[in-house]
Amino acid sequence: MSGQPMDIKLLDRNYRVMCPDGQESALREAARQLDKRLSETKSATKLSSVEQIAVMTALNLCHEWIQVQQTQDKHTAALEDKIRLLQGTIEKAMGERHNSRAE
Repeated sequence: MSGQPMDIKLLDRNYRVMCPDGQESALREAARQLDKRLSETKSATKLSSVEQIAVMTALNLCHEWIQVQQTQDKHTAALEDKIRLLQGTIEKAMGERHNSRAE
C-alpha cells in the first residue's frame, strides 16, 4: 500500500501518520473531528492525561457507533419485513392471475 506521511494535530500535539494516496482530505477531516471530540471530552471530564482523554473519547465513540449500528439493524429488519410482505402480495397476485388464465 502506498501512501505519504501527514502531520495532524490533536489536543495541541503534533502527530505524523501515514496516509493512503488520495485520502488526504478524509484524514484531515477525521483528525479535525477527532480533535473536536477530544477537546469536548477534556472539557466535560476535566481529565488532564492525554491517554485518559483518548480512552474516554474512544469509549464514547464506540458507544455511539454501536447505537447507530443497532438503529440501522432495526431499520434493516423493518425493510426486510416489508419486502417479504410485498413478495407475498406479488406471489399471491401472480398465482391468482395464473389461475384465472387457466380457467
